[in-house]
Amino acid sequence: MKRVGYWMSQKKNKRLNLEDHKETFRNAGIDLVKFDIDQPLTEQGPFDLILHKCTGLMVAAKDGDLTAECQINNIKDYIEKNPGCIIVDKFEHINHLLDRNYQYQLLLQCHLLDSVCKPIVAHGKKESHQMSIIFDDYGLTDIQPPCVAQSFINHNAVLYKVFIIGDQQFIVERPSIKNLLPRGQATIHFDSNDVSKPNSSSFLTELDQEDVSKIPFTPDYERLRETGLIIQRQLKMDLFGIDVIVDCDSGRYAVIDINAFPGYEGVDNFVEVLCNYLINRMSCNETVSSDAEQYSDAEKQDQNKPKRLKVCSEHCMMYKCQKEPRNTEGFGYSSDSMTSDAESQDETPWKQPIKRCSKHCQKQ
Repeated sequence: MKRVGYWMSQKKNKRLNLEDHKETFRNAGIDLVKFDIDQPLTEQGPFDLILHKCTGLMVAAKDGDLTAECQINNIKDYIEKNPGCIIVDKFEHINHLLDRNYQYQLLLQCHLLDSVCKPIVAHGKKESHQMSIIFDDYGLTDIQPPCVAQSFINHNAVLYKVFIIGDQQFIVERPSIKNLLPRGQATIHFDSNDVSKPNSSSFLTELDQEDVSKIPFTPDYERLRETGLIIQRQLKMDLFGIDVIVDCDSGRYAVIDINAFPGYEGVDNFVEVLCNYLINRMSCNETVSSDAEQYSDAEKQDQNKPKRLKVCSEHCMMYKCQKEPRNTEGFGYSSDSMTSDAESQDETPWKQPIKRCSKHCQKQ
């Protein structure tokens, strides 16, 4: 039985309700324990893995909240003292997503488009969901910096959420902002939670009559999957989601947001999928640790022998359980650098032919 400690905010706890699924975790071989983040974890362990959603605490700690800083340090201290314990996901990786400036730099590096005026803080605060759409220079007086400004893309009021859980992906369709014309009108303020939830109902998501008659768009699910893989390699995270829209005029795909450990609403059997991921992750860690111990023992035995070329190396060992690089040929990306070669192609990566569609995508 593996022991997994977890912590998340009260709101997140209520949404995922993992406590009610303890039997499912136990049947999968996991003893799920909700630890007290206000106390040292050493007294509550041992843990094989720590699962957390601490983005709110991370933002608060950055803002000078000493209590939040102490809570985060309780987890960090345990990981430092117990290097064999896995943490999902690492703080240093999640930290990049707290600032939308970094998010967009990352997307630019991946040559993925962004598209609405957003607060610079991407997680952990109510303000991070407050958006504005401005239509002219006068609208600039309606927003409060710091924020990030982007071009608005008409996308027929449809948003695609690509949820990542380890090496699996789940694509869910959600409502979004309707098509808008670039004409002078009052600034539109809205909360993204009010327009992009599964059962959202808002005048902002209701298409105008001339748009309703347009032919329904079927996305290229393979392209959405590859987009998730490219971002995952860059982030080095296993639990996150991306929001993607498709320009209804040009057909171009735009990544508009990245979220650490999202709610996974719309993912069937989420708890079972999460259990399988956690078990596989811990099994992989055991394999690497075992190989490391064997290698270390063999090295000690060879200390008194003449030095020769080693057949095995630390580099080989450490990458034993890592995923093979994906072949992204045809999408305009390089698998090692994730830079676009679209400029040397006659056809841009956004206009490649649809290969296949799949609502549930998994690495082969």
